[in-house]
Amino acid sequence: MTSKADATEAFVWMWLPGATEPVVAGRLDQNGERLLFTYGASYRRRKNAISVYEPELPLQEGIIAPINGLSMASCIRDGSPDAWGRRVIINRLTGKKPDAAGVPEISELTYLLQSGS
Repeated sequence: MTSKADATEAFVWMWLPGATEPVVAGRLDQNGERLLFTYGASYRRRKNAISVYEPELPLQEGIIAPINGLSMASCIRDGSPDAWGRRVIINRLTGKKPDAAGVPEISELTYLLQSGS
């Protein structure tokens, strides 16, 4: 994923079957606590385009919201850091060790971008 600092969006890259270079498949947009996904028009036009994960992000036009009860598609969440990775990111961003009483508010999009996913 790539994006700007303090971003509210990130671009999602994919390696298509047999490809040697990734391509931009779509974009994540922060909408409150949720991350919405949209496939790029040029990606959808590719003959070899595939969905990120068909049950959650079918290859279609328009904004795809996460299924009920989720803040983002679980296939995107799988690419975000685990608890240890989040501790490292919190320390990198704040210079502090996170504890139960002092975990800062960091968006899922920030965790994804800071992890280099």
